Amino acid sequence: MSSRGGRSWLIVLVATLGSLVLSLVAGTHIVFALIAIPLVMAIAWSNPTLLITIMPVWMVFLGFIRRFTPGGGNVAFSGDPVLIIGPVALVVLMFVVFNDKDSQPLSPLARVVLGFNVVAILEVANPKQGGLMAGIGGLLFVFVPTLGFWIGRRYGTPEVLWRVVWNVAILSLVASAYGLYQQFVQFPSWDITWIESKGYTALNLGSGIIRAFSTFSSAQEYAVFLSVGLIVWSVLAAKSVRMPLPVHLAAMSVVALALFYESQRTSIFISALALGVIAAARLRMRPITVALCGVIAVGLLVVFAGAIGGGGGGSAALQGPDSTASILVDHQLSGITDPTGAGSSLPGHIKATRVGMFSAFKNPFGHGSGSTNLASSRYSTSSAASGTEFDPGNMGIAFGIFGLIIYALMLWRMTAMGYRLAVLRRDPLGLVVLGVIMATLLQWTNGNLYSVCWLLWFVVGAGDRLLTKQDEEAMVSTISEPSAPPFTWRKPGEPRRAVRI
Repeated sequence: MSSRGGRSWLIVLVATLGSLVLSLVAGTHIVFALIAIPLVMAIAWSNPTLLITIMPVWMVFLGFIRRFTPGGGNVAFSGDPVLIIGPVALVVLMFVVFNDKDSQPLSPLARVVLGFNVVAILEVANPKQGGLMAGIGGLLFVFVPTLGFWIGRRYGTPEVLWRVVWNVAILSLVASAYGLYQQFVQFPSWDITWIESKGYTALNLGSGIIRAFSTFSSAQEYAVFLSVGLIVWSVLAAKSVRMPLPVHLAAMSVVALALFYESQRTSIFISALALGVIAAARLRMRPITVALCGVIAVGLLVVFAGAIGGGGGGSAALQGPDSTASILVDHQLSGITDPTGAGSSLPGHIKATRVGMFSAFKNPFGHGSGSTNLASSRYSTSSAASGTEFDPGNMGIAFGIFGLIIYALMLWRMTAMGYRLAVLRRDPLGLVVLGVIMATLLQWTNGNLYSVCWLLWFVVGAGDRLLTKQDEEAMVSTISEPSAPPFTWRKPGEPRRAVRI
């Protein structure tokens, strides 16, 4: 198994480098896709766990590859064949799961996810999204990432999950280093070309400061992935694994620094919430106390930000009023200390989410699977729907009343599963599952987060598998315990039995 895995890694590396060279020479991504897609399909059938291990690497470097090679300046849903390599991998892995005879009974969470999948497929035919192609394209963003859940339920063994966790940890460190280089040294030429060609307004913080996006397709994806990486490193640091504790703390500090300077305040708040939740779950506190600890962690973040200079004077005094660091720190601290103020985008996000949720009552059947993602802008000219920042608004717009109901069930079942797993196992894997769920809270159906969305669903599926095994072992243990002999009446004339004390 190990020798075959080593040979497979060598084949993947040689084929990837070869296709990159050919793409550079040919000036197109078609060559890359023509080589990579058959390779992905072959690995999926022959060694699915290897492909699962490779997937985080590919997804993290997807945006970088598209920008670095010719034809990759546009990272929107532009028909670039490189974009479909990840979905192809998930679909083929799903066929492998179907072909496997070792099926598992559906857990309560699995039933809810299955219901979500069915609704997503049915909404493809919704005419309000502007056409059938918009609905089919929307499946790439809404439906395909959730296949990771079923793949995780089948192949998410502790060994595979450990490999994925370590890949995410190391990749978050690499992404942080590249993002900090962009922010404080320079943007490489391929990144500058993309910035100029896209005119991505969310990157511009004013005063000539451009928000870092590292190897990803957007700054938002970069920030959410760093949140996941921060949670993973913090869990690993709680119980040093393979590396000394100072190394874990140093890695966690680098990722946290990159996340802070990325200046995406939503991810900062979500990360604080997730850290508070996993700390309380590690102590096996009650669910209401765990939730309260998450809220307290967010409150402490606000207090701490105000104490170190939320008004801007502190950072300016330390870094200089016109330095990049000073501007980024002031932007971040002003939003953290006053999250509902005029300089914060949170009120706008909340308003958009609220409008999206209430639209479900005006359009009970929603606008379709492609109405809240990039598929709508590419394939539809008549749909007026657009996505919101968070899942509840998107579900209200895309799936209507059914979307809100099924998402509420999913929110309940998923968080309950993560909490139970963390409390029962009391090990890094259980805490990682809960931490990833919380670090991506309310962004579980955002398929535009290429490297994060599928990863969440795979981790959740693996967690559901672990919890099911845990419950089965507990049931077997209970059944196997010796029980008292059954009571029988003494027959007439039969001597009394001695009672043992």
